[in-house]
Amino acid sequence: MTNEFDAVVIGSGINSLVAGAMLSKRGWRVAVLERNERAGGAIATRTDLFPGYTVELLSSWHPLFVGGPAYAELASDLTRLGVEYLNTEDPTGVICAAGSAILSTDISRNTAQFGALGDLAAWNAVMSDFGGRADLAFGLLGTDFWRASAAKFGWKAWRKLGKRGLLASGAELLEPAAPWVDRTFESPVTKALLAPWALHNGLGPDDAASAFITKVIAAAISMGGMPIPLGGGVKLVEALCTLIAEAGGELVTNAEAVRIEVTGGKARSVRTASGVVYHARKAILASVTPQALYLHLLDRINVPSQFSAAASSFRYGRAGMQIHLAMSEPPKWTTPGMGKVALVHVLDSMDSLSESVNAANRGFLPRRPTIVVGQPAAIDPSRAPVGAGLLWIQLQEVPREIRGDLAGEIDHTGGWTTDVRDRYADRVIEQLKQHISNIDSHVIGTKVLGPADLAELDVNLVGGDPYAGDCRVDQYALWRPLNLANGHKTGVGSLWHIGASTHPGPGLGGGSGYLVAKRLLD
Repeated sequence: MTNEFDAVVIGSGINSLVAGAMLSKRGWRVAVLERNERAGGAIATRTDLFPGYTVELLSSWHPLFVGGPAYAELASDLTRLGVEYLNTEDPTGVICAAGSAILSTDISRNTAQFGALGDLAAWNAVMSDFGGRADLAFGLLGTDFWRASAAKFGWKAWRKLGKRGLLASGAELLEPAAPWVDRTFESPVTKALLAPWALHNGLGPDDAASAFITKVIAAAISMGGMPIPLGGGVKLVEALCTLIAEAGGELVTNAEAVRIEVTGGKARSVRTASGVVYHARKAILASVTPQALYLHLLDRINVPSQFSAAASSFRYGRAGMQIHLAMSEPPKWTTPGMGKVALVHVLDSMDSLSESVNAANRGFLPRRPTIVVGQPAAIDPSRAPVGAGLLWIQLQEVPREIRGDLAGEIDHTGGWTTDVRDRYADRVIEQLKQHISNIDSHVIGTKVLGPADLAELDVNLVGGDPYAGDCRVDQYALWRPLNLANGHKTGVGSLWHIGASTHPGPGLGGGSGYLVAKRLLD
């Protein structure tokens, strides 16, 4: 049983679907092979967990996609197919021991907020300086370093910044967030408002380049908000799949790729676990981890030795957890104004943030974790019944393997058992009780996903790493996915590597799928 396509794509996450849609719009016939029953990868929308509620099990927020080049190219088609984005004036806020703050898309409100914190001049200086170079910052994250256009980008940066400015910017790119916020801002609330955003790119505040990521995200959400699709991320998935189908392509679920077959130095076809072969006339795109690609899908005889060695050394980062709470009424925050905020970080301080990241890196459960509290129903009321509430809680300082508990409360024998997972979730909810007064009395449904659950949902989330690979600087940009600085090329003809493990890294943006599709189409 065989099938002929122009391109075969392994996996159906955002990068796969973006690439498939872009190729399809140019007349390619594309097959997307998904090992699970549903498409979407980390976009996992569920309506069956709590009756009447729409829950995003994993990824939920789409600022990187809406603000990126893939959406710009596909927006008209997505709108035609019913994708509607909703947004908010209150994208993020923080509650910490020193107080609270909200970062708004309204400049006047930010002026009042940072003025009250005593950091208005510093905030304006950062936004003015960074804003003047925003095109370079966002361009750097979206640049395909292995094309001629990268040289053009470098020349643009040279002309804009000059030799000394370019060298200074290089040092700025590598600065950790902790010393940057300490040097730049006075208020501990401002520091706690901004620094946790490095977590959303897999970094901690003491990691190199985390200041740059913090500035990029702060600028992006203060300008673009926190958009989500009406009705859930599944609407985006369905629309992208429709674009592929309109060009004669296919989405095949329950189709686990087990072998990429190579002939004459070129990838020719993909074989699934059921024995079906999908032939690719032009290209195969694999949205998998480096180890899955080079050590499993490809026969070792077809993999250049330096690629297999580099793939073997690829490492994974901290794990993540998700907690979903269905409530019979909206959450009642003890801090005014937080009920309308899309994403609230709850933490003690910058110190607790550093402590928790370092603890998780070393295998310990944090005492006072940084809690990311998402409120999708505050933007999209259709996500919950009328008069009800929904909390999307994310933890990004979770050890993949447990060596101990900083609080000395949880017996970790056996690692991430269901009991350990649920007891740690109880710790998190207990810490939220002082901030959400009705979290005890009005929760009617709870779903907890630990590291093992994340890995089961998406095979690319190895050990529960939500970013499919450590994002520290030696595994980022030029060196993602491999230290060979090979980009999306694989050393095998017609075979391309995409996904969160590849440049430009994780995040619901579709960046790697976009870059590879552009290569194939230009």
